[in-house]
Amino acid sequence: EMAELTNVAYFTAKPGRSGDLGDELLQLVAPSRNEEGCLRYEIHQSTDVPDVWMVLEDWRHTSDFKLHMSTPYVEAFMAKVPELCVEDVEICGYQQRSPQA
Repeated sequence: EMAELTNVAYFTAKPGRSGDLGDELLQLVAPSRNEEGCLRYEIHQSTDVPDVWMVLEDWRHTSDFKLHMSTPYVEAFMAKVPELCVEDVEICGYQQRSPQA
């Protein structure tokens, strides 16, 4: 099924907090994947800069992503971002243009 929205979110951990940030991000995977509109939810850590983490997510509809951002677990995680990260999360939205594989 084609995603209406693909998001790439970047997080940069404060020095010494990369492991904590990764743990928190990984806790989002199971509940996020269980959301009705979630087609993909993956956590990646940079091989070049280990403090940089990326969330790659596909949503059936933009409205599904908006619901996701209002879930208690995402709101709780976002409240911890200032403590774990050097700056606010950067979320970039994309729409797939190539045909489905």
